[in-house]
Amino acid sequence: MEDSVSDISVGDLDILNLDVGTDMNSWIGNLRTVMKFKSHQDVTVEKLSKPGISKDTLAKILFEGYQMVYSHRNTFESSRVGVEKLKSELIAAQRSVVRLQQQLLDFQEKLLNTQTEQLQGMSTVVDTAVDKGFRSYSQALSRTIKDSVPVLSEKTLKKVVQEAVTDDDRSRNVIVFGLADDASEDLDGKISDLFDDIEEKPSFEAVRIGEQSEETNRPVKIRLRNSDNVHRILQKAKNLRKTSKHRTVYIQPDRSPEERAKHRELVAEMRRRASEDPDSYFFIFSGEVCHRDKA
Repeated sequence: MEDSVSDISVGDLDILNLDVGTDMNSWIGNLRTVMKFKSHQDVTVEKLSKPGISKDTLAKILFEGYQMVYSHRNTFESSRVGVEKLKSELIAAQRSVVRLQQQLLDFQEKLLNTQTEQLQGMSTVVDTAVDKGFRSYSQALSRTIKDSVPVLSEKTLKKVVQEAVTDDDRSRNVIVFGLADDASEDLDGKISDLFDDIEEKPSFEAVRIGEQSEETNRPVKIRLRNSDNVHRILQKAKNLRKTSKHRTVYIQPDRSPEERAKHRELVAEMRRRASEDPDSYFFIFSGEVCHRDKA
């Protein structure tokens, strides 16, 4: 199953209401139809003022435009807040890059100084050994290197490599919850049907995780070709709620244990605040619980 293959959490994008564009296009189309305009270039003050167009018609069109803009005022404000947050995160990320670059330069300088000191120490030890006749040049060099150079343990090295590989692997995975778990099932077929409902056809590998139980459905881990596929699927996952077959199925990122714990805390806080303030809409954005008034 081949595809054309494109990261922000899917929850961060909940503030964007795609109905805004639909309503605007509908109003523009209605205006052109009523005024008999063929294209955008035809919409001019002169043509809107031409004889034959009644004030009632123009008033009706203007009122419909006002209603459309007023109904989406909260969406515009939420989008503005979202953009400001993204700008702040970008600035913070740029500062982190600068800080990491400086740390790298400092590390390189320290490493160079250490190597210089080690070479000087080797020279001193060798000269002393030759003068006194205690040991050969090769013995002095071997002993100095052994004593001076720190040894990175195999356990530490394996841990660092494993963490780096695991983080990269998770960026290409999604986890599906709520998909019916049958004893003998065509899992690939089920996942293909699921992706069809959000109009995606990615190349994937799917496997159930955990022990099978009659009481619950095991989650499905899906490995995709790259993080672009993951990002696109997570963006569309909320559309499953509008389907008849998969409205109780959820798609989430493959989070680390630490990320899962943090997400559970955010969800619990969001639910608590929603119960205390039912007139507001709460959502998770960039690792924070945000809210806006319900339309």
